[in-house]
Amino acid sequence: MEKSYYVMLTGGKNNAGDFLIKYRAQNLLATMRPDRAVEDLDGWKALSTANLDRINGAKALILMGGPALQKRMRPRVYGLIADLDAITVPIVTMGIGWYSPYGGWEDTHNYPLNSLSIKLLERIDSGPYMSSVRDYHTLNVLASRGFSNFVMTGCPALYSLEHMDTPVAVTSDPKKIGFSLGVSLKFSQRMQQQMKTTILCTRDRFPDAELDVVFHHGISSDYLQSDGASSDLYRRQREFTDWLNSEEISYIDISGDAEKLLTFYSQCDLHVGYRIHAHIFMSSISKPSMLLIEDGRGTALREVIGGVNLKAYRKSYMGYMPTLLDKIGISFDKALPQRNFVDDYANILNYEMLNGVRFGETRESIRRHYPVMERFLRSLP
Repeated sequence: MEKSYYVMLTGGKNNAGDFLIKYRAQNLLATMRPDRAVEDLDGWKALSTANLDRINGAKALILMGGPALQKRMRPRVYGLIADLDAITVPIVTMGIGWYSPYGGWEDTHNYPLNSLSIKLLERIDSGPYMSSVRDYHTLNVLASRGFSNFVMTGCPALYSLEHMDTPVAVTSDPKKIGFSLGVSLKFSQRMQQQMKTTILCTRDRFPDAELDVVFHHGISSDYLQSDGASSDLYRRQREFTDWLNSEEISYIDISGDAEKLLTFYSQCDLHVGYRIHAHIFMSSISKPSMLLIEDGRGTALREVIGGVNLKAYRKSYMGYMPTLLDKIGISFDKALPQRNFVDDYANILNYEMLNGVRFGETRESIRRHYPVMERFLRSLP
């Protein structure tokens, strides 16, 4: 007799962080719900008849994490089908988050969602089972629109069960450092320069350490064949590797699966950089990490796990006008970096490497939130 199962819709295309979310979610379900198997489908793809039949044979359809709560949550993030009534099993979310360029609390009150996305959220909210989000900003976006059947569990990637009681290990003399590169270099020359200056600052601060710059999106031409690939990001990242080569700074591409992320960062004594899931992973295994915040995802994460953070830019110009200027060939830098950023970065990092108080906050915060995740998983059908 076939074991009862869940179907998960996930977003793993190329970004290493998306694969980490899926990996950790599957581990949590295997631990908390060994009575259920888990089947994984690409969330952004339209449902075939066979996949719809498979979903309707499951105990529930789980819409898995990432910045899934976007204006076009349907159909951009979750393809699904036009007629949601054709899905006859409960639909729940697990660890989904918002996607805001600014990230202020006030932005949770005017967050745009299209009609298809609202209909999906209405279906989820009216169901008999709780759903989960990954941060309090996302929870307030939903609460502001009258959706109440959600709980804040944190991102599934936060939870490495074998490290739950392991204190954060801070050393003033790290042997291996991973510096994760941000994606804002795709649209901002100023942010490219900030990243370069910060990398050089890190190298100077730890001259005896092995320093690797980490690309979470692919830098080989294969990346362009992946779903949702950005030719602009690819071009900027290739340009960045040229600069790294000129400075004789090592780099690594960990895109495409979770294993490369797990292997690389597990070897690091310290992470600094812009990638949220590098920060989440290091925090989950009780190692020190400093997040340089690019957008509202990082701002929201700070409210969940605390830790060592620094906002990278004051303002990000998005929307119709900058896009139009780009298309007609007028140069427009969309980011306004924080003043004195590199000085602040150096001062904060120096202090925390000596004292380590805020590095330790992340472990305690993860431990406090874990029972909420556990209750959510055990409540599923």
